[in-house]
Amino acid sequence: MYNIEQIKNDLKNNLSQFRYEHSILVAEEAKKLANHYNIDEEKAYIAGLVHDIAKEFSDDENSKWIKKYNLSGTLFLPEYKNVIHANIGALVVKELYNLDDEICNAVRYHAVGNVPMTLLDKIIFIADKIARTTDNPIIDEEKKLAYSDIDKALACYINIQKDKLESTGKKMFPTTLKLLEFLTNK
Repeated sequence: MYNIEQIKNDLKNNLSQFRYEHSILVAEEAKKLANHYNIDEEKAYIAGLVHDIAKEFSDDENSKWIKKYNLSGTLFLPEYKNVIHANIGALVVKELYNLDDEICNAVRYHAVGNVPMTLLDKIIFIADKIARTTDNPIIDEEKKLAYSDIDKALACYINIQKDKLESTGKKMFPTTLKLLEFLTNK
């Protein structure tokens, strides 16, 4: 159904080696999580593969997509620096590969989350955080949690990030805080 080799080729030609390898790791982790939670493994793999397709876009490339789709210019504000790629990436994969809305939304929400989130959205969000080749006790615990209770894994990760940000005087993205509140009150 999806031309995975074409997508991989495109990513290999347009991403740094590091970002390409990260995308492969996330795709593989997403596929494992999808299998564990009994959802479409191919969709999870594709969403994981393309989740960072726009991560290394220049400001000019981002601007082109913002204008093309009449998105808010607020995406260029400093607080959006690390999440603009998710919004634009969802549009890119829709246009380039005609991926379905479920995959596009998983790409859109992988950086900051959303309320509500589908299981695929949650899988891509957490796979992006736990798919690593290096040993890290915190990530290893997150990974275990992801396979036992994905909502708890999301809440745990977000809490750790929130504490880390607050210790440096920064604030967490409002959408992510809403997600944390939702998960905590669930």
